[in-house]
Amino acid sequence: MFPPNIDPQTYALSATLVGAVISPEFTANEANTIGNWLVLVGDYLLAYAGQIALIEGRRQMNEQNTSTQMNQDQMNFIINALKKMECEVENLKKKCS
Repeated sequence: MFPPNIDPQTYALSATLVGAVISPEFTANEANTIGNWLVLVGDYLLAYAGQIALIEGRRQMNEQNTSTQMNQDQMNFIINALKKMECEVENLKKKCS
């Protein structure tokens, strides 16, 4: 799996070393073109991952809101049931008096 599970500093340093090793092989224009292409690939990955994170975050928020609404509905049901029981208790008290 890429990237490997290695220390973040080692991972970043490896990119620096690869750049330093391969850069003498290219002219300035070639290095510029390759560098811009690599930046574009990185920008694409960032935009792609960002959109996925946004969609997943919205989905999770919607699930939480749905869960909260269900909890609120359940609470309302319980409150109404308690009020009905309270009324029944009051009615029973009146009958017994």
